[in-house]
Amino acid sequence: MRALLVSRHPYPMQTTLRRNVAELLSHGVAVDLVCLTPRLTCGARPTGEPRLRLFGLPMRQRRSHAFWYPVHYASFFVWAFLLVSVLALIRRYDVVEVDNTPDFLIFTALVPRWRRMRVVLFAMELMPELTAARLGVGGDALAVRVAVRLERLAAGRADHVITVSNPCRRILVGRGLDPAKVSVVPNSHRVSGLPRPWPASPPFLVIQTTLIPRYGVHVAIQAFAELHQERPDLTLEILGEGEAQSSLVDLVDRLGLWNHVLFSGRYLPWYEMIDRVRQATLGIVPILADGYGDLVLPNKILEFAALRIPTVCSRLPSIEEQFGPDTLAYFEPGDARGLAAQARRLLADPEGARQQAIRAELAMTDLRWESAAPRYLEALGLASPAPIPRRLEDHAAAV
Repeated sequence: MRALLVSRHPYPMQTTLRRNVAELLSHGVAVDLVCLTPRLTCGARPTGEPRLRLFGLPMRQRRSHAFWYPVHYASFFVWAFLLVSVLALIRRYDVVEVDNTPDFLIFTALVPRWRRMRVVLFAMELMPELTAARLGVGGDALAVRVAVRLERLAAGRADHVITVSNPCRRILVGRGLDPAKVSVVPNSHRVSGLPRPWPASPPFLVIQTTLIPRYGVHVAIQAFAELHQERPDLTLEILGEGEAQSSLVDLVDRLGLWNHVLFSGRYLPWYEMIDRVRQATLGIVPILADGYGDLVLPNKILEFAALRIPTVCSRLPSIEEQFGPDTLAYFEPGDARGLAAQARRLLADPEGARQQAIRAELAMTDLRWESAAPRYLEALGLASPAPIPRRLEDHAAAV
């Protein structure tokens, strides 16, 4: 079996893309991947992965100004369209998976469609809601209405659509997509074999995320400033990078926390990040309710739950739908004092925090990748033979 994946995401850094590739390879599927890579790559095979070929364009993603999004999208589209057209002419694929953003990347698969190959749109994001949140506009804005139109066109060109949560599925169906044509595959990862939690001493709080405003890291820093007055032994570790890092560093300096808030300054390899997260006392998920945040079910929550890390989390509808009030310590989005109060409560009651984490792990049973992977393969239209045995970290090490 052969699959062609098209994704305007960096490989192997983007975790969902890496997970999907690993799943296909584990079932013996030969994968050609058109994506972003650190260096220009044309057909290179990563060490230890003879069934994977990379076709990568080195482009730096900028989130600092809305102007850069269409420039970035258009540049990658041209590159991907040319590559996909050539690849689909010289070989036949059992499935072509196109990941958004943006939705119009589906049109890179015109030649595969012409050759009657199965084309699947993986809607990692809902572009209309994401556009509204980025621009700070309502649903009637021209840019949002254009995004809705493009989403409908993209879904119409695909044989099947994958989205990441039930709220997202309901929105797509509400906009006219045939319910039988859309599947839900959550942003989870294979957790069998993950190391158990091993809280470090002295204690620390952790956030693993892209450093952009809507993920609310500034709220966590403000809450930590309050906690640190009571618990000078605490530190806050922020694992990730992004355009907001300089403003977050400035905030830490203004609050006098430069020795107590630590930035990784980069995205850690997934297994290295997991090893650090499992040593945390508490995990923090401070996403803002900007319209788009209401729809997300972040993989960081699933990672905390799988590792049994007690978690303090923004109260958002898509998260509450899966995780009950006794599984996560909820606070109102953007409320630094509420975040601090919930963290203080868990720190004062380690056994209660441990029990909360156990309940969160049970709540994510149907979200585990072990449960979701067959739905992913079914959505792609691929048979599901027994996977090739491999250790969890093998794929990350290979790239």
